[in-house]
Amino acid sequence: MSHIATEPSVVRRNIIAIIGDVAFFMVGFSCFDATTVMPQFLRELGASPGLIGVITGLRLLALFAPQPYVAHRIHGRRRVKSFLVTACAVGRLPLFVLFLLVWFFGQNRTLTLWAFVLFSLLFIASDGFCLVPWTEIIGKSIPQTIRGRFFGAMQTTSSLAALAAPILVSKILSIRSLDFPRNYALLILLMATGLFLSMVMLLLIREPDSHPQEDPDRSFREHLRRIPALWREDPALRWVLTTQFLLAGGGVASSFYVLYARERFGLPESYVAIYLTAQTVGAVVTGPLWGWMADRFGAVRALKVVVSLAIVPPLAALVMPVAWGFVLVFGCLGALNWSLWNAFTNAILSIAPPDERPTYIALQNFMNLPASLTPFIGGLIVGWAGYPAAFVTTAVMVTLGALSARRIPQASPASR
Repeated sequence: MSHIATEPSVVRRNIIAIIGDVAFFMVGFSCFDATTVMPQFLRELGASPGLIGVITGLRLLALFAPQPYVAHRIHGRRRVKSFLVTACAVGRLPLFVLFLLVWFFGQNRTLTLWAFVLFSLLFIASDGFCLVPWTEIIGKSIPQTIRGRFFGAMQTTSSLAALAAPILVSKILSIRSLDFPRNYALLILLMATGLFLSMVMLLLIREPDSHPQEDPDRSFREHLRRIPALWREDPALRWVLTTQFLLAGGGVASSFYVLYARERFGLPESYVAIYLTAQTVGAVVTGPLWGWMADRFGAVRALKVVVSLAIVPPLAALVMPVAWGFVLVFGCLGALNWSLWNAFTNAILSIAPPDERPTYIALQNFMNLPASLTPFIGGLIVGWAGYPAAFVTTAVMVTLGALSARRIPQASPASR
């Protein structure tokens, strides 16, 4: 790595750029949040719980399935920033076209539904091509000694910025003169704008060069053949991936918390913004705690703690007797959504040797692939046995993930 990567001014510049990128991303993405706003939008368009689960699953499939191929594409590259920015542009700029389609042709609900599916899948798929190079830049740019605090600061700052989203969502959805789906079209425009500004922040990153690698030109087939060896040789990688697999499988109920709360207590649509606020606040208050814990006790120990807390939301949803109590459920969901991602990302960066870091990142992301099936399975479970059965299934999967996390060693042989 170039010596320039260690200069304090360059580190500060990259920290500000990356945190700014995520802050704008979260503001935009939260304006059409996948667990609150999007299910409600799809339901208003006439989508059944089963179809909502399928759409959510397809989005996750498009996000995580390309990971091994993306790792191959960037393996051996001195720099990956141009690859990252190009992938962002392909998926984010067309969202402005989606806004126009929904605004002018939204009364055709079938057209609106499938246009949203098409453009949102394009955005999510392009983001799938961004995950590995974006995380690789963090691995190269942020020293390991401050990485926990960096992730914690990113979580808190971005979540504070995202507090604007529920205010905007509430205001727009409460405008009586703005008929459906034009109110949601404005939310799509806000999302597109936030994601565009996020991409602009990426241009400010000053990326250091990667270490020269022994086999920079290996084929995709050779790349795939290398993966089983990494699995056998590194127990830390093996158990991190197993835990990631089980936690991803625990997403059966992820799309249905807000629908369950509204139907159970007969809540108005405005409660969507209230629960979205609770999610954001949950992420804000846990960021500093998680960052301190990761740097104080290590990324792997922090991961074990965060995974063990993931059992709370499904169990709390089952026993919560009052509508306002779901504020706590969504607060915990917000904290966990960020903290689980931070914990797994920091853990994989802490155990990955530099030469194989893109592959480790891709495998960690790829183990989220079961999440592409869980919303569909969740929709079937809800349709057959009701919402509580989905929460019980989630609780079982997360418990298995917590048991798996206990097997992760503190350091992998490759990192010693």
